Amino acid sequence: MTDGASRFTERFGLGSWSDALRLLAESGPAELIAQVRVVERADARCERWPRGKAHDDASALYARI
Repeated sequence: MTDGASRFTERFGLGSWSDALRLLAESGPAELIAQVRVVERADARCERWPRGKAHDDASALYARI
């Protein structure tokens, strides 16, 4: 998971790391990133969640071995 995707937990507090892993397992990386994008768009001026840039590149991979 890149720092853009980790905004789910680290910056926006949308859930814990356990929540993020559950979301990845149940709905896949696209859903986790979609949830991050919703928050980024809602705070385009970076006021509620201060950050260096409004949007960051985001990638995530979930694999079970």
